[in-house]
Amino acid sequence: MESLAYLVVIIFLVTLFSGPFAIALTSYRLVKFLNSKESVPWAIVNVLRKIIHGLIIVIGTFLGFSLVSMGGVTVAKFFGAYAIVSAYIALRREYFPDFHLLATIGNKLGIRKVGPGDHGPKLKWKKNGRSSGDDGHGPGGQH
Repeated sequence: MESLAYLVVIIFLVTLFSGPFAIALTSYRLVKFLNSKESVPWAIVNVLRKIIHGLIIVIGTFLGFSLVSMGGVTVAKFFGAYAIVSAYIALRREYFPDFHLLATIGNKLGIRKVGPGDHGPKLKWKKNGRSSGDDGHGPGGQH
């Protein structure tokens, strides 16, 4: 019976820490550091980072879906949903960094005025089409 309790604790800990660890493997500093090195050992380290990242995402997703599909236990479903969401965030950060689902949906629904790739003073313009003068556009802002 004690080994079953250990197994449950291990499953919950893997579920709890798989997403944040995978997100940490996609940190900007680590990726920038590994991409700046051009020797073969650093390329191997980068490939190992991606393999470990992928395995952690797969394990976290499968354990998350198994906990979500469990009947009755609400805490287990919460941990499972947390593992699935954090694995999705880690997957998107590594392989799809320019894909912004919520921004695209909000832009199409009219909730978000500026899309993910749009830049500029769209929200700073007044209704009559004139600038307020404080945004760096126009004769006062040109240097």
